[in-house]
Amino acid sequence: MQRRWFISYNSQDFSFVQKFEEALRERDRGAQIFFASAGLRAGGFWLPGLAREIAEATSFVLLVGERGLGPWQVIEYYEALDRHVRQHEFTVVLVLLEGQPAPGLPFLRQLHWVVTNEPGSEKTVAAVLQAAEGGGRNPRELWRYTAPYRGLAAMTEADADYFFGRGPETVDIISLLAEQPTRLPVLVGNSGVGKSSLARAGVIAALMRQGWPDTVQTDKPWPSAFAGSHRWYHLSLRPGVEPVTALVEAFLETWNLDRTSTEWPRRRAEWVDQLLNASLSLRDLLDQTRRRYAELQLEPPPAYFIYIDQGEELYVRSERNQARAFSRLLAQAIGDPRLFILMTLRADYFGELQKDEALYAVHHQVNVPPLRERELRDVVSRPAAILAARFESDGLPVDIARRTAEESSSDAGALPLLSYLLDDMWRRMVERGDGVLRLPAQAIELGGVLVERANGFLASHPGSEPLLRRIFTLKLATLRAGGEPSRRRAMRAEFNDEEWRLVSELADYPNRLIMTATTESVTSATVDGSQSSPSKDHVQEAYAEVAHEAIFRRWEKLREWISAEREFLSWRSVVESARRSWEAAPPAAKPTALLMGFALSQARRWLAARGDDVPEAEREFIDASYQESIQARRKALAPVAASVILLMLGFLGWLFQSGLRESWYRMAVIGPHPLGDAQLLARPGSKFRECRQGCPAMVVVPAGKFLMGSPPDEVGRFGNEGPQHEVTFGAPFAVSIYEISYEDWDVCERYGGCAHIDDSHFGRGKQPVVNVSWTEAQHYAAWLSRTTGKPYRLLSETEYEYAARAGSTSAFPWGDAVGKGHGDCAGCGSRWDNQRPAPVGSFAPNGFGLYDMQANIWQWVSDCYHRDYNGAPSNGRTWSSPGCDMRVIRGGSWDLAPKYARSSDRRRAADDSRLNTLGFRVARSLSK
Repeated sequence: MQRRWFISYNSQDFSFVQKFEEALRERDRGAQIFFASAGLRAGGFWLPGLAREIAEATSFVLLVGERGLGPWQVIEYYEALDRHVRQHEFTVVLVLLEGQPAPGLPFLRQLHWVVTNEPGSEKTVAAVLQAAEGGGRNPRELWRYTAPYRGLAAMTEADADYFFGRGPETVDIISLLAEQPTRLPVLVGNSGVGKSSLARAGVIAALMRQGWPDTVQTDKPWPSAFAGSHRWYHLSLRPGVEPVTALVEAFLETWNLDRTSTEWPRRRAEWVDQLLNASLSLRDLLDQTRRRYAELQLEPPPAYFIYIDQGEELYVRSERNQARAFSRLLAQAIGDPRLFILMTLRADYFGELQKDEALYAVHHQVNVPPLRERELRDVVSRPAAILAARFESDGLPVDIARRTAEESSSDAGALPLLSYLLDDMWRRMVERGDGVLRLPAQAIELGGVLVERANGFLASHPGSEPLLRRIFTLKLATLRAGGEPSRRRAMRAEFNDEEWRLVSELADYPNRLIMTATTESVTSATVDGSQSSPSKDHVQEAYAEVAHEAIFRRWEKLREWISAEREFLSWRSVVESARRSWEAAPPAAKPTALLMGFALSQARRWLAARGDDVPEAEREFIDASYQESIQARRKALAPVAASVILLMLGFLGWLFQSGLRESWYRMAVIGPHPLGDAQLLARPGSKFRECRQGCPAMVVVPAGKFLMGSPPDEVGRFGNEGPQHEVTFGAPFAVSIYEISYEDWDVCERYGGCAHIDDSHFGRGKQPVVNVSWTEAQHYAAWLSRTTGKPYRLLSETEYEYAARAGSTSAFPWGDAVGKGHGDCAGCGSRWDNQRPAPVGSFAPNGFGLYDMQANIWQWVSDCYHRDYNGAPSNGRTWSSPGCDMRVIRGGSWDLAPKYARSSDRRRAADDSRLNTLGFRVARSLSK
């Protein structure tokens, strides 16, 4: 019988393929050798021409070179595997280039392998011919070429060879899909019990293979309705923010559209719009998909299988209108013979599913408990055994399984931690090259794996703690009021370059504390089987998330960080939910969906204090709410404008009477001026007070010029710090040597010029005054001007940076690094760090004799906030704008990272904000 070879190849490894093909043709001269031609690689889910060639072949060779698997090779492999299962005499041979990892394909280890560094050698071809005749044998040390444990990642259908412990559940779920086609199986279990692995490496892998897992002994026949399941189209998606959009894109991927044209975004928008407003259904999308295949003269798949991973995202991340539509679409489509659906859901979100009327009505709950000790023994030992690796003792896998079972009783997330531990053992074994998995029994503490990694990273990167805290708490955690923290996916755009560099390091081996990936790949096959690049309208974006939620429970340091941020994280979760509701509201209802009253005031306070930690979408939502409140206020006040004017006149009369009190203060307390104006102007660095008590100590800052803003390469730089521009001060001015303290403020209050200000239990006296609004700071400066007869005011933003730099051009007055003991912040090395403000004057002064210009509390300046310095004045004056209510704050604070204390850093705050991190100091003009 004439031999007929089907060679599956990646077109990007042509030289590898060519050498092998030439050697095979020379050795097996009478054989026919088939390459999938360019004409057969035009696109689509499957081509009958390829199926015929594989059906007529006598042997199938899968070539894997330097470029790994091509997109068509996966399809070809599954078709060949299906035939091999039915006809064992049909041989499937893997030819793997030496040094390359084995491809991620299920059941590959059961086939013939030829590992070679010379694909055109006689030895390689002889081994392939021997395998084709049934006499081949695999390398004795398969463990060198692949890794069976997946760490903290879920197993996929490619990992089916190494998936153990869930065989009966796999059979039950597939039977449920076949026997109750009008129900939606929902796999419910705690985080980390292996729901996703069961769905993909169990259920989907079995459907692709079209047979029960090898680990299951069952007399139950494979469902007749699933006779063509190996050719189904499998769609895996996570709901994300826009679940309907994700669903539409998954189907459009099969339409073979040109993603560089306008056709792709147009069709996507049309389908999303029609599905959202219920003009079309998921059945319509199925109909149109089949018509599209007919247009392309391609064979459609017998059915579609939709796997919805992390279904809880419907209730915590998805925009509400899209989430409702998504549930409705799935519920209406259940029962269509062309469609099967499976979903996983964290157990703590089952209550949300119960509220989801559409999905709850069609769901079938499948509980996924933690694996028991017996199953865990298989999970630990069998993957190693099938790859010819062994444990250093027979008792070690038993001990690991027992300890995992014990931990699972209190922590259902122990399974991925087990896999993490085993993956680490495997990597060390491969590095040693001895094929023996080693681990001291006393080291088996699964919960400690992540903690050990995290604490080890902190110990080896002692200066990284402020950045780590920000990344893990403010970027990667979300918190519902009264609940436990859970993971949050943060996109690359949310991190600055310094943060992302640290994220990348944390994601690499051996840390593995964070997982980084890109949004789902969007590629299409070209005519030669290679992959085309994503189109411009669908640019892939990188994101990060914690490797496993167990880190929130096990790492004590992180629990402390989150506890300190609980109030802010809870608020942010609420406002994100409110923003999604507002976006989903119809136009007429949008104004009523905005924040109002206390919720708006609270949001503006948080925005002022933590603007950089509030996503852009939420910042715009808060701004929109505030603008709407202003308009509503104006409409409400119009009818009583005349009454307000009368009241203002009465208030002015009272204010005149209160001036008597200030006059007495001026006579009794104000002393003689210590220096004449001429002397002040001539002597930069002179210090003075203009009262015997109550007036702040001042110092004269010299005239001069400086470069304002940060250079583009400054570490920690934000986009609002440029462009750099020169500013000139033609005359000196005076600045208070310290922040205004409670000692200063209380004098103003005592004599009627200021209201009482709470000290947040930090104490009064020499503590800097906090919880003071911009308007109240202005009141203090005005009272000081009235009592002294001299022009006191807030500093302009330009004056502040000039005075803070004191002639330096580095990030901080003392250098480009924060160092130790120069200030009070989350990482400044002081005894007050991240606990409270330091008393005024606690650190050394800068070159102008000013204390605490950086790293203690934020300080109000007089300027309106602008996004950058385009159009900024160059003479040091205040930059104002009509109707401004957002003011600049400077200096950093005791609870934030050092980068916020750089001389050029600038934030914003609503002028009515009162925060325990925000105070001020005053300036005094010297023109009179």
